[in-house]
Amino acid sequence: MNIRSALILGLKVLALTIVFLVLYLVGSSVFSPIDASQMTPEELAIAPMMMLVISLIDTLVLTYLILRSRLTGLRLIAVVAFVFYGVKTFTSAIEAWYFMPNLTPEMIPGLFLMTVPLALIFPPVAVLILGKGRKQDEADELPNTRLAMPTGQLVLKVAFLSVIAYPVLFWTFGYYVAFRNPELVAFYGETDPGSFITHMGNIWAHDPFVLVLEFFRGALWVALAAPIIRWTKGRVWEAGLLVVLLFSIVQNNVHLIPSPLMPPSVQASHFVETASSNFIWGWTIVWLLHRQHTSFRDLFSTD
Repeated sequence: MNIRSALILGLKVLALTIVFLVLYLVGSSVFSPIDASQMTPEELAIAPMMMLVISLIDTLVLTYLILRSRLTGLRLIAVVAFVFYGVKTFTSAIEAWYFMPNLTPEMIPGLFLMTVPLALIFPPVAVLILGKGRKQDEADELPNTRLAMPTGQLVLKVAFLSVIAYPVLFWTFGYYVAFRNPELVAFYGETDPGSFITHMGNIWAHDPFVLVLEFFRGALWVALAAPIIRWTKGRVWEAGLLVVLLFSIVQNNVHLIPSPLMPPSVQASHFVETASSNFIWGWTIVWLLHRQHTSFRDLFSTD
């Protein structure tokens, strides 16, 4: 990329960041369940800056996703909207609805609706501005072997990821990272039983449905990663990088914005917990699903 092309791309990213921020502000002002009057003057002062930072980060990641996609036009718009809304809002809103003790039923719809303007309007604007509205590259039509494998193998891998890999990461990092913060433990009305095994036993005894919920969320994460794995150009590591950026950063950077619903230390603990676990989780999905494996040994082959 020459200097002129880089400058033009930079201006496009700047314009898209402004579009993102405006839509973010509109969605937050119309649908947000957060009562700004409960925020301190310091929190009110920093919130707009953090929203700008988030807008820039998310725009950069989505720009990378769009430019490196084999898709164009309406198909690309649909994929970007699906992935962005799922990662940014749906997965975390489900968790907040189930776990957060200070959310009332009236607040729940706002959690799911806050980013709807973004999900509906930003993808088509970004696709058009970035020049991906129509087919341009014949190389995008080359045979695509990503995610191509026998149905039985695909089902087995998705089941392993959803029922074993994700729950293990979720509860391991939840206990050994998030639960190290006494303020977080108190916020959720929990107590630390002293060991991970006892902690899991308590969950199974008092709330077995949460296991089903996390199985579902694991499958949802896999579904969100699948179109990125399938349609990203270049080497497999690029698809992996995109999945990790979306899962670790885009999904998680909302914790940068002060919120009266959650103490700052709890937000910080969740940021570290989720960013680190989703980093491993994203690479694990791409590793298992990017191609067919013919044996257990082949799982660890670099070919």
